[in-house]
Amino acid sequence: MDDDDLTAQNDPTRGGELRLLPLHREHGRLCARFAPFAGWSMPLLYTSIIDEHFQVRHRAGLFDVSHMGRLFLRGPLALRALERLVASNLSRLAPGEARYTVLLTPWGGVLDDLIVYRRADGLQLVVNAARTAEDRSWIEEHLPEGTTLDDLTELTALLALQGPAALDVLARLGGPAAVPPRAFTFTQAQVAGVEATVMRTGYTGEEGVEFMVDGNDAPALWHALLAADADSTVRPCGLGARDTLRLEAALLLYGQDLTKNTTPFEARLGWLTDVDRSDFMGREALLEAKAKGPEKLLVGLRTTARSIPRPGDEIAVGDLIVGKITSGSVSPVLGHPIALGYVLPRYAGVGTEVLLLVRGAELPAQVVERPFYRRGVTPVPNHVPRSARTDCPGDAEGAEA
Repeated sequence: MDDDDLTAQNDPTRGGELRLLPLHREHGRLCARFAPFAGWSMPLLYTSIIDEHFQVRHRAGLFDVSHMGRLFLRGPLALRALERLVASNLSRLAPGEARYTVLLTPWGGVLDDLIVYRRADGLQLVVNAARTAEDRSWIEEHLPEGTTLDDLTELTALLALQGPAALDVLARLGGPAAVPPRAFTFTQAQVAGVEATVMRTGYTGEEGVEFMVDGNDAPALWHALLAADADSTVRPCGLGARDTLRLEAALLLYGQDLTKNTTPFEARLGWLTDVDRSDFMGREALLEAKAKGPEKLLVGLRTTARSIPRPGDEIAVGDLIVGKITSGSVSPVLGHPIALGYVLPRYAGVGTEVLLLVRGAELPAQVVERPFYRRGVTPVPNHVPRSARTDCPGDAEGAEA
């Protein structure tokens, strides 16, 4: 992936004033290169996307993902109210458990994908940055009396520690009790003296956790995690590596791989879609779509050509256009371009040979299994990262390059 690839994806305020993360000045002190994303000034990289990608695959990387929306739903009918708006049955969620799901349109499309964390006093929602305001309005529009939705995005920060060493680092800083017992669980703990909600979720294909903390406490936790030991077990990582990591793991990006015109079945998310429930948003449309079969299907693609497929590039079989790319990059681990896209169902089988129409060239490609990278299975090449810069001029406050 080129360093400039992610400078404006899903950015509804491009050209306008960007919002700053609670740790913006800390990123500037670490010589981060900034880029606009979803209305925020985000650290794109600190050394290089490749360095930071392999840091996460081999050890642990620390991401500031405070741009993600954080909403809190409370009230005696909160669970039922949310369950009427999403594809999944949430009734079996116990306090301390989380569920990945999607908000639905009346026609069965995906308004957003999100994670729901069930707390004893309500439901914590983490939604996509570009969708926060719209999600909040949509949910509020459908809430029963006595149910409230609070937006905690401005009051809190969200950090993600991801990689094979992440849980060991957490145990050192917070003790064994700070480590949630399994994926998609969470706990409340003191980590390096900071009160945090520690969530065993992430977006990289690696083990890891995310920390939700008071915005004022974010610098203390950030510094403690980066100083976990002296041999660079943890290094800061930016938005660029977050994108290449999630693509290798075939995790979807809203606005590209998921949209209002995509059904969960088309996106291969049928496993989280419980149509046996009664009375939820888009149910009739989803029942019809399930019976009829998908009009398109998400696939993984690989090519050994040097050109990189980009969103919007067409997929062909012979002279027939059969689909479009939604995400594409070079896989640092595999060493060749990979992509996600949608094709007509009859061309979605693993092994199908296709052509990617990329900037006037026809690239031979093949439909392959997803994810492209599997933790503990796919070999990860050795990589020696460059040294992090410490000679930044000033503190880069307000930098938004």
